[in-house]
Amino acid sequence: MKKAIALSLGLLGCTGLWLAAAPAWSAPAPALSEVRVFKVESASCTESIPERADSTRQCEHRGLTKVYVMEVGLGNNPMGRFNGAKLDGQRTSVCQVGNISQACNGAGTLMGYIYVFDLNVEAQGWFEYSNSSINGPQNTLKTLLDIR
Repeated sequence: MKKAIALSLGLLGCTGLWLAAAPAWSAPAPALSEVRVFKVESASCTESIPERADSTRQCEHRGLTKVYVMEVGLGNNPMGRFNGAKLDGQRTSVCQVGNISQACNGAGTLMGYIYVFDLNVEAQGWFEYSNSSINGPQNTLKTLLDIR
C-alpha cells in the first residue's frame, strides 16, 4: 500500500513538472462585440457613417457603390445582403499593435476585420450585415443601413 501511494505521488510530481514546462497558451479569441457600417462610397460621394445611423444622408448613392463594415472581435458566419440578395465581400484583418489598430502585417494581435462589399445600387435599399461570435457567448450581431 505504501509503495502504491509513493508511486502515485511520484507520478503526480512528474505530471506537475511536465505541465509547468508546457508553453503558455494564448488568450482565447475575442468574442464578437461590434459590427457597423462606417463608410459608403459611390461616384456621387464618399460618406462617413456615424455610429447608430440608420441611413445615408449626404447624397443619393447610385451605380457602383462600396459599403465598408467594421467588425470587432471574431465571427464565423459573415453575411452581407442588399435588399435580401447575398453579397460577396473582401476582408482585411485588423490587428492591435500597442495602442494602434492597423492592417495586420505579422505584428500585433488580431482584433477583427474590415469587410468591403461591392453593390450596384439602382434604387434606395437596405444593406444588412451579420455575423456570429466564434466563442462564448456565441451571440449574433447585425447592422442595418438604408442606402439612399
